[in-house]
Amino acid sequence: MMETNIENKEKLKLYTWNEVSKHNQKNDLWIIVDGKVYNITKWVPLHPGGEDILLLSAGRDATNLFESYHPMTDKHYSLIKQYEIGYISSYEHPKYVEKSEFYSTLKQRVRKHFQSSSQDPKVSVGVFTRMLLIYLFLFVTYYLSQFSTDRFWLNCLFAIAYGVANSLFGLHTMHDACHTSITHNPMIWKILGATFDLFTGASFYAWCHQHVIGHHLYTNVRNADPDLGQGEIDFRVVTPYQSRSWYHKYQHIYAPILYGVYALKYRIQDHEIFTKKSNGSIRYSPISTLDTTIFILGKLVFLISRFILPLIYNHSFSHLICFFLISELVLGWYLAISFQVSHVVEDLQFLATPEIFDGADHPLPTTFNQDWAILQVKTTQDYAQDSVLSTFFSGGLNLQVIHHCFPTIAQDFYPQIVPILKEVCKEYNVTYHYKPTFTEAIKSHINYLYKMGNDPDYVRKPVNKND
Repeated sequence: MMETNIENKEKLKLYTWNEVSKHNQKNDLWIIVDGKVYNITKWVPLHPGGEDILLLSAGRDATNLFESYHPMTDKHYSLIKQYEIGYISSYEHPKYVEKSEFYSTLKQRVRKHFQSSSQDPKVSVGVFTRMLLIYLFLFVTYYLSQFSTDRFWLNCLFAIAYGVANSLFGLHTMHDACHTSITHNPMIWKILGATFDLFTGASFYAWCHQHVIGHHLYTNVRNADPDLGQGEIDFRVVTPYQSRSWYHKYQHIYAPILYGVYALKYRIQDHEIFTKKSNGSIRYSPISTLDTTIFILGKLVFLISRFILPLIYNHSFSHLICFFLISELVLGWYLAISFQVSHVVEDLQFLATPEIFDGADHPLPTTFNQDWAILQVKTTQDYAQDSVLSTFFSGGLNLQVIHHCFPTIAQDFYPQIVPILKEVCKEYNVTYHYKPTFTEAIKSHINYLYKMGNDPDYVRKPVNKND
């Protein structure tokens, strides 16, 4: 029997990551899982989770996505075996060591919790109630901010409210849809994602690549996690792998102010789907005709709803720009700060992958000698765990650690399973990072910015082979 397995393995081909990356279409779809290459083209129309999430992972190492997006079952491992065609010889991004018992234990206990409580991790009355409230708040504040009055200061207040509404819309509807955590219906995820384009003028398609493929798989990894700003001017230094300049000593002052342009930057930057075809080191998959249509319609609807219709209503152009900037700054600050207090703070871990490649299809030298799931805990911070308001207004991101371990579970259930996470962390001697309040979480972020910009002992850390 052992000899037969060896013979079968020898018959399988060895592929480079570059070869696999070319098979990223619906009718030609390969993925990498645990060092093996699978041609799952025939599985695409049969996948219960729809084709979009498969296309998102097409031509990539989907190991940790494959595991974290199927937390309630192990059937996917037996199903995929029939599509195995070879082994991978090189990696595009960092490779994590083999999985530890930490994550398997955590998953088993979370599964037991949902089974014993007879709850569906993607469906509840709270999920739908939350969605209805968010959409209602968005529509009402849009109307109030654009058409209810011509009083300047009152419109400014409504613009602030509309900025908050857009933030909640992003943190609840868009964020949950990109993680497939609202119902089991792929069509609902698609519709909710499309409304993000239409209501905000920003690309849901681009966000899924930045957030799901980039940030969640390579959290706090310099040159792999797009949220750390790789490929841009380093207006701040937040990892030990960046060179520090004189102006970084003031970053704790100016960086939080600049967070206000985050939404504007993202809305402009999403054209890279068609131009650069990458966000830093994260490749965009070929975009479909439907997603291209949604992208274009989103931009048009945004221009009409935010500029043309308000001008027809009789707002002056100068006032309209003022209202627009207010709501955009609120949106930028709200989202950026929500993200920063979870990952860019004191005591968390940062890693890196090489910045320079020789252009040849050679293996990357970076291997992380840690389990992916444990690194999610080490690179993430929770806060205000018992605050219902913090949970709602952060879209569940105050419980970010459990979200990173179980991204497909609806945020309404996070408070129930955080105690399980803390228990498993204690058993496996993994530090669970937590701040009692949102204020302390922000303070931790500001302190970290100050430390990275002013520590007299700061030395840029080189990227080593097993960093």
